[in-house]
Amino acid sequence: MLCLIHANTAFAPPTGLTMHTNAVSLRATGPLMAGPSRKERKAGVEGVEGVPSTEGVEGVVMPAPVESVAPVESVAPVESVAPAEQVESKLPPIAGSTKATMVNAYKRTAWNPEGLDVASLPGPLKAQFVPEYLKTAPAYLDGSLPGDVGFDPWGLVALASPTAETDKFARTAADRDAKFAAMAPEAQTEALKWMRESEIKHSRLAMLAAAGWPLAELYSGEGLAREGWTNGRAPSLFNGHLLDFLPALVLVFGPIAYLEFQNKDTLPEGDYGFDPMGLAGEQRPYGAFPFDAFLKKSTPIDGVRYAKDMDAMRLAELKNGRLAMMAITGMAVQEFVWGTPVVQQTPFFFGR
Repeated sequence: MLCLIHANTAFAPPTGLTMHTNAVSLRATGPLMAGPSRKERKAGVEGVEGVPSTEGVEGVVMPAPVESVAPVESVAPVESVAPAEQVESKLPPIAGSTKATMVNAYKRTAWNPEGLDVASLPGPLKAQFVPEYLKTAPAYLDGSLPGDVGFDPWGLVALASPTAETDKFARTAADRDAKFAAMAPEAQTEALKWMRESEIKHSRLAMLAAAGWPLAELYSGEGLAREGWTNGRAPSLFNGHLLDFLPALVLVFGPIAYLEFQNKDTLPEGDYGFDPMGLAGEQRPYGAFPFDAFLKKSTPIDGVRYAKDMDAMRLAELKNGRLAMMAITGMAVQEFVWGTPVVQQTPFFFGR
């Protein structure tokens, strides 16, 4: 509190102010409101005339009582909330979105990284292609099947389960694609499964043929080269003398035809219960490969890369089968055109 008092008037403490012993009485000895000059204040007012000195003053400064404030209760730490997992949508990406562009680019680069087209081909050949499928994969090839790289530029999936009516839409790729697009989703799925089953069967047959064709020329070349025969080439539709081995053909293809007839209304995805070495699991049928080492739960095949992995084995079978189909076609055409055995045309492939 600031009290202004006239000169020679004693200081009277206000009511309610308690003064302790040795309290000091203050008197104003100068004029009212008189005080040190600005220069004096700047230099310090201690000891300046008219300003009482605090030297020798005794007493205790009592701070004003402060009401106690209740302590703030500690706040419990907030538990950290784990971020919600992002669930990948099972729906196809929105057309035109960044994700859709990336997916289409991946599908394209899987087998046609340069984005080649058929604009320079003659009209009849160009009509056998679906131009869109040269740039992006068809919607029905979504990568869910082993070996699916989005390759069907001819729209051949519409030719599944052919009948007499198939010829009406089989002439051009546009007709085939339109026919498949008009099918119900269930019919499209069945057509795709049928084509995959057909590919597996042709792959297996081609792998046998690609191995047997050069072996026949390597080990029976002299007999095949005698006069009136095939000039050392393997008997075939192109080279002739195929039916000279009719009993052997019946013996080999008879069981295959029976198995095909038994499963004509099913699509087992190539699984006929035949895995005598246990490459994709346990030996089937048990005892088909009658060696003690292969009749146990643990077999020598277990150390082979990707052994017992059904998906990996299916992919490997398809890759080798596709290569074999191209190889056996090349062998047959090559021998038909040049008239000499393939083992003589490309001896470096056969250790000659």
